[in-house]
Amino acid sequence: MTSERPAGGELTDDALQDEIELVGELVVAASASERALTDDEIDEALGIKAGAPVRREEGSASLVRREQGA
Repeated sequence: MTSERPAGGELTDDALQDEIELVGELVVAASASERALTDDEIDEALGIKAGAPVRREEGSASLVRREQGA
């Protein structure tokens, strides 16, 4: 049994990439602030509208807020 990837094959994980980008947005917002971010500021940094529904992503232990229609 070999652990080599097939030639030309790429491993992608779109959900993981999305989470990495969200963490990056939080790092930028937190770095620009001299204090801890409030929940509303975190939502704003992530582009989440106030009152957006919260749901659990399939295959993920984290809760995710999604805008209506997303």
